[in-house]
Amino acid sequence: MERSQEFFAHAAKANLSGEQCRVLLCLLSKESDRDISLRQNQVAEMLGMTESNVSRAIKALKDAGLLSVKDAEGRDGKPVLMIDKAFDYGAVDSKYLV
Repeated sequence: MERSQEFFAHAAKANLSGEQCRVLLCLLSKESDRDISLRQNQVAEMLGMTESNVSRAIKALKDAGLLSVKDAEGRDGKPVLMIDKAFDYGAVDSKYLV
């Protein structure tokens, strides 16, 4: 539970846009054991956004240190993202804090 609190505290300080928050919440709703396996077009359809906006939001979430790519090839053609390892194995690097 402590790590999830750190994750959400970090997300709150990350200056995310509304679209980035929506994408993050959508991805987290499909999270299982830190793994998230969804195609960008699925996220776009679920949120009524364009795929390019979803792609930019995912990049921003990775840049913010919230998500990492676990497997680019993925499962059934779906790339697998994961909640960044920083939230499992220690404190968040201060460079990610605003």
